[in-house]
Amino acid sequence: MMTTRERIQNEYAGLVESFANSVKGMAIEGIPAPLIPIAGRNYDKCAYKMAFVGMETKETKKSRNCQRFIEDPEKVIAEYEKWFNDSKMFKHGVKSAYWNFIKNFLDEFYNKTLKKTEIMTSFVWGNTNSIERYEITAKNNAVNRDVWEAVKKASKPFDNINHIIDAANPQIVFILYKSVEKEYFLAGNNACMQKHAFTNDKGKKITFRYYYLRNRDTHVFVTHHPVWMKRSGNFQGYINALIDAIKAHNILPQYV
Repeated sequence: MMTTRERIQNEYAGLVESFANSVKGMAIEGIPAPLIPIAGRNYDKCAYKMAFVGMETKETKKSRNCQRFIEDPEKVIAEYEKWFNDSKMFKHGVKSAYWNFIKNFLDEFYNKTLKKTEIMTSFVWGNTNSIERYEITAKNNAVNRDVWEAVKKASKPFDNINHIIDAANPQIVFILYKSVEKEYFLAGNNACMQKHAFTNDKGKKITFRYYYLRNRDTHVFVTHHPVWMKRSGNFQGYINALIDAIKAHNILPQYV
């Protein structure tokens, strides 16, 4: 039986090859590589399959250099998987609101039924923008805007939630980026949608969208970015509201 990691490799192999052919010969130095979704090493062992999808990931690792990715994608992906699974940043405190939200959500969700060493490798991680906006990385590296536009266009096939779902079979996908284009998760899917509005104990309203993708039997929550949650004072409120919604929709019948 294939592991989720192997299924992700198979799912994205053709996309990687097509991308490499599309950008061949371009001056891509300084542009980050597309982020291929990563399955935590404990994902296959977990009873609850979840994926957390962010807006974008700033280029901070050499392993995400686009040129290196084109030359040896398997090595580059393996390096980034190692960085993710080692979870060194969590051993020294979490500064990022994005990662802090995921950690706090999973702590609350599992309520000590999963070891702390396993929690941050229990899910699949991906991005709605496999290559981040020009202003985030490429501009600072003096990359020609037209070149970036061409590379971004070539990377668009990666920006499709169906690849993550088909490869990793998550029961729930959390998109932590409310302004994501609906086509990202609605393309090719038969979906029904509900809006949720909760009021926390301080009287603050918490809103997010919930989609059920009937054809894939997958549940999708779309929220504000954790940075916004933190600034609005609703960080813990969103965690509580999402767990309440999971129970209300009976998404995980075995979850108590």
